[in-house]
Amino acid sequence: MEVHSDWYNRIAKEINLHRDSLSKKESKKYKLDLLLRVARRVADFSPSCGECQLSQPEITKLAGELGYLIQMPKQAPGEARKSYHKTLNNIIKHLKKGHKLVTKGYYKGIWMAIGPAISVAIGAALENPGIGIGIGVAIGLAIGSYLDKKAEKEGRVI
Repeated sequence: MEVHSDWYNRIAKEINLHRDSLSKKESKKYKLDLLLRVARRVADFSPSCGECQLSQPEITKLAGELGYLIQMPKQAPGEARKSYHKTLNNIIKHLKKGHKLVTKGYYKGIWMAIGPAISVAIGAALENPGIGIGIGVAIGLAIGSYLDKKAEKEGRVI
């Protein structure tokens, strides 16, 4: 569905300019890679989704605020950073709910928790809970990795 609109190209250019001037740690702090992926997904869904169309100005504003947040991290009020992350999270929430998308490693995280929980019961039945937890982690990791790869093949990853 890859639609690279003029809007997305401008946003990508602006985000990449900021990314080039930041260290890897700072880039991670402002979630620039995630912001770029979210912008691409919003651009893809905008022709058919009204909420994604409304998200475009919000993403434009986020990309514009990056310069202020980056250039003056000490002077930028905590509220501005909180607002930045809250807006980004709200857009991601819409993409997850409205378009059935998932973030990277979503299923792996869920199944890493479910696997050991289920395997404790198996371990108790075998009268050795230690073995059950190890097996559960391995099974959870395998299932989660499989589902993450499947979601990626289906193009459902943000």
